[in-house]
Amino acid sequence: MDGWRIDSGRPAPHEKARRGLATYAGEILVMLVLLTSFYVKSDPTQDNPTPYDLMMAATVALMFLFGLRLPRGLGAPAALWGLVVIGFVIGSFNAVYPERVRPSLMVTVYLVGTFIFFVSWIYAGPARRMTQVMWAYTAAATLAALAGIAGYFGLFPGAEIFTQYGRATGTFNDPNVFGPFLVAPILFLAMKLSQAGSFRAMWMAAPFGLLVLAILLSFSRGAWGNLALAGILFFVLTLATSQSAKQTMRLIGFGALASLVGIVVIMVALADPKVSALFAERASLTQTYDTDPELGRFESQARALQMTFDKPLGIGPSQWAVINGLDTHNVYLHVLVAGGFLSGFAFVGFLLLTLVRAWRAIGRREPETGLLIVVFAAFAGHIAEAIIIDIVTWRHFFLLMGAMWGMVLAIEFRGRVAQPILMSRSRPVVLTPARADGFQL
Repeated sequence: MDGWRIDSGRPAPHEKARRGLATYAGEILVMLVLLTSFYVKSDPTQDNPTPYDLMMAATVALMFLFGLRLPRGLGAPAALWGLVVIGFVIGSFNAVYPERVRPSLMVTVYLVGTFIFFVSWIYAGPARRMTQVMWAYTAAATLAALAGIAGYFGLFPGAEIFTQYGRATGTFNDPNVFGPFLVAPILFLAMKLSQAGSFRAMWMAAPFGLLVLAILLSFSRGAWGNLALAGILFFVLTLATSQSAKQTMRLIGFGALASLVGIVVIMVALADPKVSALFAERASLTQTYDTDPELGRFESQARALQMTFDKPLGIGPSQWAVINGLDTHNVYLHVLVAGGFLSGFAFVGFLLLTLVRAWRAIGRREPETGLLIVVFAAFAGHIAEAIIIDIVTWRHFFLLMGAMWGMVLAIEFRGRVAQPILMSRSRPVVLTPARADGFQL
């Protein structure tokens, strides 16, 4: 039992012999915890953790206690998140409502902890564990989607608790969080369907259609744009990294099939007068609450930007929404206002570093490339949507970041020669026959 350790870059001695029942039990535990991530509905006026939070915190502590190692290369992303937290702490000295600072800081530290855990967990077995994580995540998303669809169409008494203002929320408090939660599972099912070698795999078209319908019924413009951008990136990158003409043709065929399924789902949904009326209202780029000269979202963002110059060290977390009467609806302004320029630059630096390192890893065409493309595309969609919404407290966003960094560090560790995307499709040359596995129980 080695507890907290830094990966030295070499496989542990007797690794294969030591990998047994305890390791498999750990993998099952993580999947079960992720299955509970579909339920985050709670009293919005309270800071009580969800069942997922309680179980995840216990799981993180347990896994590190029994030997999960911090991978080599984690220092840069972890340090940038550390600067974000330090900026929040410095800004809290200017807090108008200091009683709100501590709970918010605890949430941030917890989420950063889950990020570090997922990096370490995926790094120890990138292909196997990432697949496990995505299947558990997809199952959770399907449960949430079923609740949202049932609530929207009133399929059973009391189902209206899964809606808000005529929009599907599923097992979330906010449709604008519920919708983005479904993006990565949609892409994952798209990847699996595009790789299907037999007709039996077509069963995945059912949850794929359910998730598309649920994201439509969330009527979240941000989620729609998120999915559109992520879907385009997924298709282009998967096509660019295809290893054969057969794989390329299969992807193109799937793209056509997925487009057809999406169109059919949307057309069937729009046949309902309630759906079509709300769709027509939500399809516009701006709403009245965006452009109101006093209480509108854009005016609020302008005031937040001015505050960052008035208080360059920040005003602490969970302050601006109370002071202003409206949140920033922009994660970059949110971080800037809370933690000043230190947190703002560190946060943007982390996002840019993540994009660059993941892009390079995709170019190496490793066995995990398909999974990495799924998470990379979803991540890109989220940080684009973050211009109009605050995503820094979304649990699944930290899962996406952690999973992506786990795969990136594992791929980089192998020491293979990178190849530019959209160029040669020959297999990379192996320079170092090292392994990324680093978890033993």
